[in-house]
Amino acid sequence: MLKLEFCRIRQERLLRHMERQGLDRVALANPKTIHYFTGSLVDATLPQAFVIRSSGDSLLVTNAEPSQTAAGRVELYTGYTIRRIFNRRTMWEEAADAVRGFAAGNAATVALDFEFAPAALVALFSGRPIRNITPALDEMRRRKDPDELDSIRATIALTEAGYAAIKARLEPGMTEYQAQTVIYEAVCHVAETSVDLRGDFACGTRGINGGGPPTNRKVLAGDLYIFDLFPIHEGYMCDLCRTFAAGPPSQLQQNAWAHISQALGMAEGLIRPGVRGCDVYEEIRAHLDNFEPARGSFNHHLGHGLGMDGWEFPWLTPGSDQVIQEGEVIAIEPGLYSEAMQGGIRLEHNYLVGKNGVTALDSFPLELR
Repeated sequence: MLKLEFCRIRQERLLRHMERQGLDRVALANPKTIHYFTGSLVDATLPQAFVIRSSGDSLLVTNAEPSQTAAGRVELYTGYTIRRIFNRRTMWEEAADAVRGFAAGNAATVALDFEFAPAALVALFSGRPIRNITPALDEMRRRKDPDELDSIRATIALTEAGYAAIKARLEPGMTEYQAQTVIYEAVCHVAETSVDLRGDFACGTRGINGGGPPTNRKVLAGDLYIFDLFPIHEGYMCDLCRTFAAGPPSQLQQNAWAHISQALGMAEGLIRPGVRGCDVYEEIRAHLDNFEPARGSFNHHLGHGLGMDGWEFPWLTPGSDQVIQEGEVIAIEPGLYSEAMQGGIRLEHNYLVGKNGVTALDSFPLELR
């Protein structure tokens, strides 16, 4: 869970940005960004708003009293009710009414998160210059604070419990969805609540062309099963991948595994502040393409940032010129795939970027068995 002291520090960063850009108000509707600045884990399925003035005064408009908040004020709107009919539009209209008084005044320039701001919120600032603050927020969120790192580590712990459970029970004849159920049960047991478990659950040759949700396909003897998991717990994600063999791995599978493990080690040596993501990608791809039995099969990104979202900046792709920064959390996931291997192997660590290199945040073994 985020700590209010760090939420207030993040608000100070936002206020400094507002001062530099000459912004009088910032109004946010993205529930994740609201969580980032307030520490309030709001319901992402319902309208939410956070407004901050250049003076530092702030207002959270939400549907239920939060357990904690770094907002200066909280106003509630009616979410569910049996007193009248309602839908998302009427709830946004009510939420906007709560924002109206706080947002009023002689504000010259306002910034909204355009990708999330509904018409009801935008209408409050008609006639004023409106800017899009989302790009600045995306950059701001790249470097993680200590409470964010704690949240990511907590989600990693759940994921590793899932890996331990399925690694002990994976066997031929089990279906993909049965394997997913084993993981989910272990994750929820550690969390002591339900968890939004997302991921790729494609085994054997089905894993060659991507992932996706589990099916009723049965695991065959010798299959490789890629478990690429990205659960969400208390607002934060991890993105980890392990591959397990259904039975003793073949020599080809072991050779591919060793080659991919070397790729991870190479990436650890390459990633540091100031390095371009595309440069890391090209060097690792060249190494992976040296594995003749699966040459050219590495056709996806090498890595990306993560935090409240599974895909954050920076991207490690051939088309990315983004420069790696100290304090980022980056997922690195090299892989090789072929029918001769009976599927694919993808291995993934989540790294914290330090001044001189990276530190893995996860510790579950990478071995196939």
